[in-house]
Parts: sequence; structure tokens; C-alpha cells
Amino acid sequence: MKTVTIVGAGPAACTLAILLRRAGLEVTMFFQPKRAPLIVGESLVPAIIPILRLLGIEDEVKSFSQFKPGACFNISPDVNFSFPFNRVRSNLPPYAYNVPRAQFDDCLTEAARRAGTNVIEQVATLERIGDSDRVQLAGSASQPDLIVDATGRLRMIPNLLGLPSERGRREDTALFAHLDKAQLDHEGYVHTTRLERGWSWRIPLPGRVSLGCVVPAEHATKFGATAEEQYDNLLRQDRVLKEITRDSKRLTPVVKHTNYQLVTTRLVGPNWVLVGDTAGFIDPVFSSGLFIAMNGAITLADCIQHHNLPQYERHVRKHLRSWLQIVEYFYNGELFSCFRLGQEYRDTPPGKVIFPHMDKHMGRIFTGAAAMAPYSRWLLDFSMTMTRLKVGAGAADLAVA
Repeated sequence: MKTVTIVGAGPAACTLAILLRRAGLEVTMFFQPKRAPLIVGESLVPAIIPILRLLGIEDEVKSFSQFKPGACFNISPDVNFSFPFNRVRSNLPPYAYNVPRAQFDDCLTEAARRAGTNVIEQVATLERIGDSDRVQLAGSASQPDLIVDATGRLRMIPNLLGLPSERGRREDTALFAHLDKAQLDHEGYVHTTRLERGWSWRIPLPGRVSLGCVVPAEHATKFGATAEEQYDNLLRQDRVLKEITRDSKRLTPVVKHTNYQLVTTRLVGPNWVLVGDTAGFIDPVFSSGLFIAMNGAITLADCIQHHNLPQYERHVRKHLRSWLQIVEYFYNGELFSCFRLGQEYRDTPPGKVIFPHMDKHMGRIFTGAAAMAPYSRWLLDFSMTMTRLKVGAGAADLAVA
């Protein structure tokens, strides 16, 4: 395999292009400069920092981003806590960044150009070859050895070939925009807050705050016909949001997304492969989306060089399944029920032995380092099982409706 064409130019596409160019492959990347006003994925996890260093762009990203030292969770009056990354014992840096996505994406695109990627600023058109499972660039006399679909939620190859997808159990709508300011508990922290229905994020960015609401689709329609009406009325009428945004002004249009928890059932074909959100997107709640995408691109670059695309597919599907289960613990309330239960036992003699060990592994999972580590994941799943045995249906009062 010597020539690769990537359709799309997001973070996964650029990461893949840079690594393949370093390996000596000929890489062409198509992208359309026009983009949405805002893009989900503005908050990074510490596990992305080594990737930024690998790509040689951390200093540039740091120059235009907000330093992120931790995360806050505002779930209920008795489950309200902060999570500083420097408390996590791992080999990851104790920080991340909140990034303006337009600048972040431009930074990656330019890094791909510097690596020698042939960047073509136009839309690529793909077509199916007869009734086969192969695709090709329409109207091109020469065809690459491999076509990579990195078109995100446009899902070009899945739609072209009619590839089925697996949906999560939730049918949520995400509405988000940038505000001039919003109430923040800790500078730089990403804030996750449970609402009367659904939840919201607050991501501090330079000079503004990204605030999003993830709510059931039928709930969103109660607040208006357009995305702007729904968002603005949610901020005015939801008890929690009204307090958080009391003195805020919206600075941008409102962006609306609906296709959450969507995973394509096949990621690899005879001359094509899916990467990033095209392969699957789980949920924005733990800021894991960009890490999953860029980590997948690193794995794909290695598997292309070693002619082992099935290994790439296994890795990404395992990663997506792992995060889907973690996200489910958030929505069903078990994660925070476990946290609340733990506070009762933390200062007991057994708790003083057990909880430092628990904190280490839970922290490694939620910073991205150990989402697929067998023991850390077993410990998380075991903790959720023990919580269910202890409190039964008690988690319902912390569930995200």
C-alpha cells in the first residue's frame, strides 16, 4: 500500500495524514473549507496531550487555548465535586486544554501540509464500483490504494454502501452556542451539570464559554420550533440553567446535533476504511470523542503499515464499546450513586485502604489513559455491580432523565 486518499480534514484525518507521511506513504486529503459555526469537541482529555506532542503541535495549541486542570460534576446537592487531574497517579500530564475548534482544526491541517500531505480544498465525490463493496474517486483517472472516510457525521461511505449502524438507547438532542460568560466553579475546568431533563456542559474558552444542553429530543421541541428558540428558552426556563447564565449573552448561532451514540457496524472494506466520528460517536459527556478519534487514527496508521486493518477495526470497536458502557453508568445514575456511597465509607479503616486504589484507577479511566485497560475497567464494572447490590434502585435519583 503506497497511496492513501483521506476524505475529510478533521483531527482524525490530519493525525492519520501526518503519521502516514512520516512512514513514506503518498497521502492526499480532500476537505471543504466551509464549516459549521461551531463543532462539538472543544474540551480535550489529558490522554490527548501525548498525541499533540507526537504530532509536534502542543506549543501551538497551548498558545490559543484555555488551560484545563480538571473537571467539575454538579449532579445533586450531595454529589457536587471537582476532579483535578493532578490528583491522578498516571504517566499522563496533569492537564489538558479547552480548544477553539476552528483554530485547533486549522493547526492540524497546517501540520498535515508541513508533513507533505497533498491537501486539496474541494469536496471529493465517491462512487460505488458496480454492485461490489468497493468505492472509488469519481472522475479520477488514477485511484489510490486505500480511501479513508473521515467525513464525520456526513458518513459518506456508510451512506454510499448502505452500511448499517448501531444506535445507543438514548435519542437526545444537543444544542450549543458560545456565551460571553457563565457561572464557573473553577477556572479552566469543564463543568458537567445535571438539568431538570438532560444535562449541560460548560467549557471555558479564551474570552467566552461554550455551553451545551443535551436533552431528550421530545423535551427540546417544547421550547420552540428553531434551534435558537429551543436553546434560548431552555436557558431562560430551566431552573439550573437560568442561574448559571443569569448575566450571559449569546455570541454565536446555535448548533443542533441529533445523531448521538451511533456506531457503524463495519469499519473496513476491500479498499476503504472509516475513521473518527464516521466510525462511531458515543457521547460528549466525558470529552472522549476527540481522543477516541485521534487514538483510532494512530492505530490505523500503524495497521496500514503492517497490512492489518482487521486489527484496527477490533481496536476501535472495543474502544467505542468501552466508552458506551462508561457513558451508560453516567446516564443511569450508577456512577454517582457509587461516588455518594463511597463518601460514607471513605474514612473507615477499610475505606482508607481501598479508596486510594480506586481513585487511581477511576482517574486513569476518565482522563483517557485506561478506558480499555482490563483491570481498571474490571474495577469500574465491579464497583457498579456492588453499588447496585448495596443501594438497589437508589441510583434512580441521580439518573439523567
